Amino acid sequence: MRAAGATPPRVVLSGLALVVALTACGPAPPDAASLLTQSSQRMLHLKGFHFQMQISGFTGIGEPVQSAQGDAHPPDLHARVNLKEGAILLEVEVVFAAGKIYLKSFTGGWQELTADQVSQFFDARTLFDPQTGLFAAMRDTASPTRGNSDKVSGHDTYPVTGQVSAARMHQLLTLIRDQGTYRATYWIESSGSNLWRARLTGNLFDPSNPATITFDFSNHDHPVSVTPPPLG
Repeated sequence: MRAAGATPPRVVLSGLALVVALTACGPAPPDAASLLTQSSQRMLHLKGFHFQMQISGFTGIGEPVQSAQGDAHPPDLHARVNLKEGAILLEVEVVFAAGKIYLKSFTGGWQELTADQVSQFFDARTLFDPQTGLFAAMRDTASPTRGNSDKVSGHDTYPVTGQVSAARMHQLLTLIRDQGTYRATYWIESSGSNLWRARLTGNLFDPSNPATITFDFSNHDHPVSVTPPPLG
């Protein structure tokens, strides 16, 4: 006989099962918009980071950049850039420091360039500009959706995909066409909000042919100091 007021065993077991099920599920994944906002703020305030940029697909003669990698603490940046000159691939080294631009070409020796000169092939400063660069563009990504958890460089991330206007992406890399919209995907670590990868796809450089730009990031918040190189 059950004492008056006692809870039936079946009800107790059902309650325990519900608690276990909820615990097993864990906290709900963050929504796409929150991931973008938090990661944008995180990346904009880093003391430094390492980046790799790879361009694939159709580029045409007006877009010589194939890839780049380097270290940055915007607006300062030190990078090696691979440029395509016909069938030849050339590597140049660029430094943006103390408001000036320096180039070390394949012939050796550093020279100072003007902003107009560097914009003719690749002005890397605009990639991570606090107002118009990639990290700021994360906040301007429309209709974002979050995908399933995905590992990037050994880190658990959520891919967030949305649309960004071509005019907005043209601001971070002027070689990109400024008409239409492009698809952007960001791989964001939920704990810490680090951005590990970003990918932009669409007819970036030609109205009829697709291309892709992929960024990979590492060494988040490792201090980066860039100094002007000796000329000559």
